[in-house]
Amino acid sequence: MKLLVCTSIVAVLVVNGYAQMPRQLLKYPAKLTIKVKTDEYKPVGNVTVGVSTFDHWVPGEGFGKDSHTTRTAITDGDGIASIEMPSLDGEFGVRVRHEKGYYRDRGRDYRFKEVKEGRWQPWNPTIDIVFKPIENPIPMFAKNVGQMPNPIELPIKNKPIGFDLIKGDWVVPYGVGNTPDIVFSLVEEVPFVSADKVFSSILKIQFSNPLDGIQSVLSPLNGESAMRLPRFAPEDGYRGKLEKRFGRFAEGIRIESAIQEDQNYFIRVRSIVDEKGRIVSANYGKIIGDISCDVINSKTGYIQFSYCLNPTSLDRNMEFDPGRNLFTNLTWGQGVLVP
Repeated sequence: MKLLVCTSIVAVLVVNGYAQMPRQLLKYPAKLTIKVKTDEYKPVGNVTVGVSTFDHWVPGEGFGKDSHTTRTAITDGDGIASIEMPSLDGEFGVRVRHEKGYYRDRGRDYRFKEVKEGRWQPWNPTIDIVFKPIENPIPMFAKNVGQMPNPIELPIKNKPIGFDLIKGDWVVPYGVGNTPDIVFSLVEEVPFVSADKVFSSILKIQFSNPLDGIQSVLSPLNGESAMRLPRFAPEDGYRGKLEKRFGRFAEGIRIESAIQEDQNYFIRVRSIVDEKGRIVSANYGKIIGDISCDVINSKTGYIQFSYCLNPTSLDRNMEFDPGRNLFTNLTWGQGVLVP
């Protein structure tokens, strides 16, 4: 007769002299519905959707690595696909396969709130993903102004300075520009001495013509199409000035910034009106991301923004073709690579 001996090793945590069993990690079921549609709310079927969540940690070099479980589904004729799978932490990444004829979408992240009645809640939320069709991309004047490795300082403080969007430079005598499409003025309220002391400046953004202007447009932070903004600039709603305040407004408090990650703008410049005050000529454009001005370690301020300008008067199409930039002499980092 053979004697079978079963042995097991259990890791034990000792707290205040008492041995405690490790807490068991449990997986709970979760369900998501993904709805893929165009920016005109038309469903996109036959698209592969993948949903992934953390599964376990794999020991190895350094700190090891996380291992994820992924499941896929294909959208039906209504652009809908549902996926159910277990999860440890209730955090999911939703990704969609890139389809020809559409701009690439970066997907979404979703985090469930709680476990209730043995499953992640809310049960079966709907995640909307917008596939923007490639329709009419056009050449534009497009430039990253002041982004590394090409920092640009304002030529002077406390004085208006025009920037020519077609020349991509300051107007003379500070650059080769002729038309002050956007007029920047950095007004110093409390001079910068050091990063831990109080300092503040206001960046004033103005325009040359009465009906020129700027208006805000926000884009989603949690995933987005490569074409971040609507494909057409609005006809109305432009205002002639914008102010952004930068600095440290109290000692010992972190530096406050006027920058918003989801902030973008539409602009209208070079507007000409008839005798009745109606616009007969104007150029429309967009600023992708926010406008920033860093006064630290600068005699004036390092300005930074990215823009696209439609060269055709009264054409509000904002679908830029990055392969046909009208600037032909840009250095690395100056070219806009998104539509």
